[in-house]
Amino acid sequence: MKRLAFAAVFTVAVSAIAQEVVTFEDLASPPPLDGATGLFFANGDSNVYRGMAWTGFTVVGNQYRVDPPSGPLFGLPNSGSYFVSNQDGLNGVTIATSRRLLGAWFGQNEYYGFGAGADQVTVTAFGASGDLGSASFDLPDNTAGQPEPLAFFDTSAAFGSLSGIAGYRIDRRELGTDSGHWVGDDFTFEAVPEPATLAMVGLALPWLMRRRRS
Repeated sequence: MKRLAFAAVFTVAVSAIAQEVVTFEDLASPPPLDGATGLFFANGDSNVYRGMAWTGFTVVGNQYRVDPPSGPLFGLPNSGSYFVSNQDGLNGVTIATSRRLLGAWFGQNEYYGFGAGADQVTVTAFGASGDLGSASFDLPDNTAGQPEPLAFFDTSAAFGSLSGIAGYRIDRRELGTDSGHWVGDDFTFEAVPEPATLAMVGLALPWLMRRRRS
């Protein structure tokens, strides 16, 4: 009975701190693959997606071109058919959540092939009383004037030990004066464990280690 009880405790504890990757592939009303729309509209008229409020984001299909049929692609997803961008090139889009952001995939869009867009993003974690920490990432530029394959921005070192998180703000460094768009996909989050959860893990792990040795 004790083994079953500790196993249940360990399962609950591990599931409570499990990671989640937000891919934007399961939205209620996504745009066509050759279109784009605000996340609010793609998500059934709600900014709350996967339990987090996303403000200032556009959802884009992987075939979307601003000047069809031959204009350059708006951007490239890291996986699947959809990705997000900062709506209208906005600075300071936000994700309201208490979870830790461990990383995401970001890339340049270069403003429809005209060499603008953004070349850097800065993600800042904020709490009720202000900013808690930030990290910046230079967006790769391998082919001038074209959308770039996304690269992983690892934010685990910057945010992995923070507590009291209320959300994240994504700022960008604009290239030129046309618009400061960036492309993002596959945001990885981890729940911040409650003190009671950490205590359960502390109880369960020694028992599991003894059981493994026996």
